[in-house]
Amino acid sequence: MLATAMGRRPHVLVVPFPAQGHVAPLMKLAHRVSDHGFKVTFVNTESIHEKIIAAMLDKDGKQSQIKLVSIPDGLHLGAN
Repeated sequence: MLATAMGRRPHVLVVPFPAQGHVAPLMKLAHRVSDHGFKVTFVNTESIHEKIIAAMLDKDGKQSQIKLVSIPDGLHLGAN
């Protein structure tokens, strides 16, 4: 395994286009990459971030090894 041979885990940054049909397939890819020992950071917009976090719980109730981060998308500006 590459991660073991290097003595540290390689890091992959996944940034999907925030549209229907783009996020889910890249999330599946991110899980597969993570299963092979890679550190994965998945970037998504604020408007879908909470939905992704809710979906990330495993059937056993444990959280995935993928780190989720969000970036501003401008949809919540001025909403007070």
